Amino acid sequence: MLIQRTRWHSEADVVVVGYGAAGAVASITAQEGGAQVVILEKQEARTPLITTSFMSGGVFVCPSDIQEAVRYMEAMYRVSEDLYWTERDIIQAWGQYSVENKSWFESMGGVVELYRHGGQHRLPGVESIDVYRVRGLGPGMMRVLYDQVNTRNIPVIHGMRATTLLMNSKGEITGVRAQQGSDEGQVKNVRARRAVILACGGFEFDEQMKLQYLRVYPTYFTGSPANTGDGIRMSLGVGAQLWHMNCCSAGFAMKFPEVIPGMSVRFGGKNWSSPAASALPGFGGIGWAAQHARRLAPVAGYIVVDRRGKRYTNENYKPHPLYYELTGFDSQRLLYPRVPSYWVFDQKRMHEGPLVGRTGGAAGPARLYEWSDDNSEELERGWIKRGDTVKELALTLGIEPQTLVETVDNYNHYCEHGEDVECSRQPDTLIPLTTPPYYAVELWPGGPNTQGGPRRNSKAQVLRADGSPVPGLYSAGELGSIYGMLYPSGGGNLAECIAFGRIAGENASEHQPL
Repeated sequence: MLIQRTRWHSEADVVVVGYGAAGAVASITAQEGGAQVVILEKQEARTPLITTSFMSGGVFVCPSDIQEAVRYMEAMYRVSEDLYWTERDIIQAWGQYSVENKSWFESMGGVVELYRHGGQHRLPGVESIDVYRVRGLGPGMMRVLYDQVNTRNIPVIHGMRATTLLMNSKGEITGVRAQQGSDEGQVKNVRARRAVILACGGFEFDEQMKLQYLRVYPTYFTGSPANTGDGIRMSLGVGAQLWHMNCCSAGFAMKFPEVIPGMSVRFGGKNWSSPAASALPGFGGIGWAAQHARRLAPVAGYIVVDRRGKRYTNENYKPHPLYYELTGFDSQRLLYPRVPSYWVFDQKRMHEGPLVGRTGGAAGPARLYEWSDDNSEELERGWIKRGDTVKELALTLGIEPQTLVETVDNYNHYCEHGEDVECSRQPDTLIPLTTPPYYAVELWPGGPNTQGGPRRNSKAQVLRADGSPVPGLYSAGELGSIYGMLYPSGGGNLAECIAFGRIAGENASEHQPL
């Protein structure tokens, strides 16, 4: 928004919008660069502050080798000789900064442990992708960052929903207009003497944006309901271009009307994680890999079927790119055959703890929903469907009974012979469905977050439609994430929050108005 004269209610060298991991890292770094910083956060002050970073599992990527990590990222994002989802100089910047993620976080007082070796995709350089887990998961990570912000006396103004970027006649960003509190008359103009950093998340909870930009609708997300696309609207208002808008980090999510966010799935038991997301064979040493495999071993059978009652994918899927398998549209029936899908299991799984993940998301430390230990409350709510037989379950789901019966029979046959000729499941995960009653839960496209937003360069500057930087405007985190269609590994989002939070903070603190 172009302004000639305005009344400033407060000011700082650098104004940071959003107080998740990216906003906190950017603020700390900008202050270290000599800037006076203020943070604007739309959520009212509360403990804990429910951000997507807080709701995460607290893992981040820290590559062991810069050039090998760059080679891995380039293999993912190269479409042709001259076309990349993400430019090579941006990937190089990601590599140079993300390789310092562990040491930087430890310098802030954080404690981490090696969680996994290897990226999610078997591409050149995959061995360089190490993933670390923060002690205390997402909440533990945010406690460390918030303690640093508080120790440095960086002011955080809560209840400030940024609505408009302000700029002068030269096209420079001069500040932010925000709505303070619930009173629509409380408009505040915050001057940025050097720069504004947008770190206010994606558009996971803006239904119109999801309908227009994502590849399938509905898609439900497991992060913070505060992420409603504010940064995208503000960026468009000053001529920014967008990128990666149809990209997201997503697979399956459970979604129920009574809870705003979606919830993650634990197919094989309370400690289960998809083998496709685990350590690559041969990485980390035999002892580490074996211990990891035992911890993740399923204890109950499970399959996923489409609306016809047929399996269509290896249920031990890669948790982030599975989303694209769900987007196939049937032009004859005018519907998405895999939306929703159904998770089918038996009584043995019901006995093996909550169906939902508790290390993050709505049922994790954020406590947006308390899932019952034995799943009985969710069964009573009707979230979990039940049938004494597979045929009865199919009728409850509206699936042709014989189709689902044949699907389960075929799966049990694969379990008996130790080979899934239909979907190539790992043999040690083939546990038959033979303990009635039988159950099912709807599964929807969904996951942690969107990736799209204002396009940025290697300096974290937001770019106009012609490719030139918007003077004084930077971004960090999932708002305009550098990740394109494919996601590098679990922990990629928090890795970017740390890496590009630092890049944005450094450059914003050094920015001099035209």
